[in-house]
Amino acid sequence: MKNPCVLILLIALLAMSVVSEAAEVVRFAYPAKSLNYLPLILGRHKGFYRAEGIDLELIQVTSMISAKALTTGDLEFSGAQAQVLGAAAKGLPVKIIAFITIKPSFWLVAKSEIRSIADLKGKVVGTTAIGSSTDTLARYLLKKNGLVPDKEVTLFATGTTANILAAMRGGSVDAGMLSPPFHAMAKILGFRILAYVGDHVEQSLSGIGTSEKLLREKPEMVKKVLRASLKGLRFVRQNREETVQYIAKDWKVDRPLAEELYLSMIPAFSADGTMGEKGIRDTLEREREKLEIKEEIPLTRVIDLRLLKQVQKEF
Repeated sequence: MKNPCVLILLIALLAMSVVSEAAEVVRFAYPAKSLNYLPLILGRHKGFYRAEGIDLELIQVTSMISAKALTTGDLEFSGAQAQVLGAAAKGLPVKIIAFITIKPSFWLVAKSEIRSIADLKGKVVGTTAIGSSTDTLARYLLKKNGLVPDKEVTLFATGTTANILAAMRGGSVDAGMLSPPFHAMAKILGFRILAYVGDHVEQSLSGIGTSEKLLREKPEMVKKVLRASLKGLRFVRQNREETVQYIAKDWKVDRPLAEELYLSMIPAFSADGTMGEKGIRDTLEREREKLEIKEEIPLTRVIDLRLLKQVQKEF
């Protein structure tokens, strides 16, 4: 071939074709398009998983069924951290293998005339669902401020955080547990932020969970997913401008709001895929109480960070 440029182009296309054919399809479930999963979503966009030979399919699945789907092989991974933790606590053969967030990115937001959590006595607080993270954390905040949930404060399940904000605007609830971008939107609309939940409790809302079977049979594939995910976490922290631009485009918000969302999420993200032991134990204890499990639950029943530690040594 006389034209070397054409030859180089053909070689490049052939190489891309080989990589594409070799990529292993991996199904990763997440409950909603939330900024809690930004490192995964942006990491996929940047090609971090593809570079590892992984064709990551992000599938929106109801969190209540994703943990069970891990054991049947219908999913390889789940990002619904609370549900994987609860399933493992009850004895299902699943494990949490990494943490994306280490603080709950929820804000308790209320009507402007409500000035404190104590003022919620006799009011209605919106959550997503009974037993969800919004429900559990709302109860925790209310109890911490001397209020009795279901007796002094009504908790009303709306289905989604978008529905919570809609209910607040419509007046059917007085306050709500909101995640990004809805907490920032509520602030713009004149609602008052009563508390950032991450200031009061450590809890992971997003991470990586999988089955014990996959850990045994495909450890190298699991390490590839972990490696790409850590790259995503690092990229979000180190590349503010590009990340803000991506939030603005993909979440369809203006630049100032995208900037605020980025800054609000950074404290919630894990630096290296791990979380402090106290936060893990406290989360597990809340889950044990919610599930009414009487015996103590060892961390080894719910968490396996051995492969993560191997991958961390590469960074």
